[in-house]
Parts: sequence; structure tokens; C-alpha cells
Amino acid sequence: MSLKVLKFGGSSVGSAAALRRAAAIVRDELPFGGLVVVSALRGTTDLILEACAAASRDDLPAAQTCLSLIQERHHGVAMELGLTQTIEGVWSPLLARLDQLLTGMAMLGEATPRARDAALAIGETLSANLAARCFGGTFREVREVMRTDARFGKARPQLAALRTAAAPWREALASGALWVTQGFLGSSPEGVTTTLGRGGSDTSATLLGEALDADEVQIWTDVDGVLTADPSLVPEARPIPQMSLGEAEALSAFGAKVLHADSLAPGGRAGFRLVVANTLRLGASRTEILPVPPLRAAGAVTSVAYKEGISLLRFPATDGLEPPLEAARSLEEAGAIRFGLISSPAGTLLAVRPETHAAAEVLGTLAASGVPCESGWAVVALVGEGLRADPVAALRHLAALGQEPVGGLLTGSSTVSIAFLVPEARLGELIPRLHQRCVDGRRPSDHRMT
Repeated sequence: MSLKVLKFGGSSVGSAAALRRAAAIVRDELPFGGLVVVSALRGTTDLILEACAAASRDDLPAAQTCLSLIQERHHGVAMELGLTQTIEGVWSPLLARLDQLLTGMAMLGEATPRARDAALAIGETLSANLAARCFGGTFREVREVMRTDARFGKARPQLAALRTAAAPWREALASGALWVTQGFLGSSPEGVTTTLGRGGSDTSATLLGEALDADEVQIWTDVDGVLTADPSLVPEARPIPQMSLGEAEALSAFGAKVLHADSLAPGGRAGFRLVVANTLRLGASRTEILPVPPLRAAGAVTSVAYKEGISLLRFPATDGLEPPLEAARSLEEAGAIRFGLISSPAGTLLAVRPETHAAAEVLGTLAASGVPCESGWAVVALVGEGLRADPVAALRHLAALGQEPVGGLLTGSSTVSIAFLVPEARLGELIPRLHQRCVDGRRPSDHRMT
């Protein structure tokens, strides 16, 4: 029997109505059993982080206010679903544990990464227990199988240990069990709770799909699959019915928000089909990410992606490569994402996006030391398997830029994308134009409807 893993994000389990929709999807997709991975109810993770921050400032009343909001939110959803009596006995010790953790943080005046992970785990566990009852399944603790290292807040999976631990799950699910478990969480070699960091719930689902030899992993979210462009800039953007893993990886790297890059790697290793669908629109299009690339016309572009908030650091040629490499290393260690390091006889250009306060501080220090630093840039990428078939097409597509002030071309190992730097202020006009010309295949003067 084929095995499916379904993952529901916070927006898909954020209310009683959302949980009922998710339950209908589970009944339809998993009539003979399978695994469901759920995130915390929408807003819960933010409230827990806010509570931890307040407790670390010794503001226990503010932390407990957040705890009260979490309790009220969950009890309200359970009451609307008619599950209050069956869930309260499970939730009570979890909420008491969260109270204890917050009190301990307040006493110490510190929220350690380990304690914060323990607190965040409670939000996921509250949700998974409720979803199990709503879906008619059985709750199983993901920390039984999700083996990670001990880097709290950004733990990395230990694949061999995960696969070994998942063996009993494979057997039970193959026999028709319907289990519901948490996303985002793991367990260190010492058995201590960890979290997987950004995109952790999607990554949990695909890692479990790999360990369980699943045929398909479905990510249920609040958009109609992966789109050809950001609909806030391109209203006519449409879902991509099928795409390759390489296209998905490139889109994730260059700004698409539907899937985190870490969640795609397990599919590449295991070869399962990855589906992105919309919980709010069950009849809408969905995107299938396939291990074997779909056929594309030579030179065809599948999607246009972008990422704002890029800073450019310019190093003179006389500095050599060591200063830009050291700057890149320091920024990445502080939480920045490096988008490009371009070296030429004229000097070296480093393009980064500071994702954390610490990274912004490092960037400020470099600027203060005399390194020319420019903010307000964006990276734009044209993505498509058609570029692999006709690499020269990328240069033809760049002709659509005209006289745009391009900061530099970014190259990498991918042959399915080409990326370049432009001022952020140009995105509103440039992205629709590129989508019209490169994805729709129309010149700007061609006003035919798609």
C-alpha cells in the first residue's frame, strides 16, 4: 500500500473551521491510513516567543498574559469543535509545564535556547493532540523518531538514526494506522527537545516521508500551490501544475515563500512526489514537485522570483579575496544569507541579506570600518528547466531589462536559473514586465489576455 504524509501549517489548523476543512482533506486523502504532521495553531508560536522574551526580562506578568491568551485560544477552538472534555486532561499538564518554564526563565532572567525549544514544543503538542481527535486519528510523539543534533533552535537531523527509529512507524502505518504528530520538533542524542528552525514543520514532514519510504508528501497551506510570480506584484500569476525539484530549489533560494529549501532535500534523496495545495480552496490547482523534471520548451521560464533587503559590499581589487571571504563568513555566522560573491579585476562584490539583528550589527561594523556598503537592493531570478535545455536563452531574456541598473549577475551550480541584482525601487515595474515577457511569452506592447 502506498503511504502519504500530509502536513498542515498554522493557517490550516488556526480555527475550528480550518480544522474541519483539514479533517475533510484527511478523510479524502488518507482513507486507508497514513501520517499527518501539524504545526501549532496560528499565532501560538509567536505568543510563546513573546512570553519567553518577557520572562527573560523578569516580566512574569506579561509572560503569563501570553499564556492566558494561548489557553483561551485553544479552549475556544476545542469548545467550538465539541472536544473540550476529551482534550482538557491532555492539555492541562502541557500548559502547566509551559507556566513552569516561563517562571524558571523569569527567575534566571534568561531564556536559553534549550528552554525556548522546550516551550515551543508545547505549542506544537497542544495542536497535534487536538488535531488527532478532530481527524479521528491517534497522536504519536514525533520526538520518538526525529533524531537531531543538540543545536537548540536550529537542530540538524541525524538521518541514519531517524530512519532506524522510524522502523516501527513504517510497519504500523503500512498496516493502515492513522497517526497525527508534531512538526518542527526533534530530540537530541541525550533525549532533550530541539527545534529545526526556519521552515521546520515542512522539513519535518519531508524528513518523515523520507524515513518512512512515503510515495507522496503533501504540504497544505493557504496558497494555490507554487505560483509563476508573487501575486501582490503580478495579479495574473498562476499556479504551476508540475515542476522539477531543481526549479523548486531555485525558487526557494531566490525568494519563493511556499517551501523552505531544507524541506526539499529529502525529496531529492528519496524520490517521493511533493505536492503543495490550498486548504482554503480544495478545488483549486495544486503544484506537484517531481523527482523527474517535466518536459519544458527550450528556453522556457517557469517563474520569476525575487528577494528584497539585499546589501552590497564592495571590496577593491587591491584587498584580494581574504577580506570579502572573512566578511562573508562573519555575516553568515551572525545569521545573514549570502546571495553572491562576485570577483573581477575591478574588485569583489558581496551580496548578503541580514536576517538577524546580529547580522545587521556585523554589517554596520563593516561599513564603519570603511567597507562601501549599499542597502536597498534586491535579487531577481528567472527560473525554468527550459534554461537547462537552452542556456543562451537566459541572455535573450535579459534583453527585457533594457537600461535597468543591474548591480551584477549571480551564478551558481544551478542550470535552471539566472539571477541578477536590481534596486528594490524597480521591482514593482520590473517583475510584471519580466513575467509578461519571459513566462507569458508576450512583449510589453502585446496586450492579449492570457
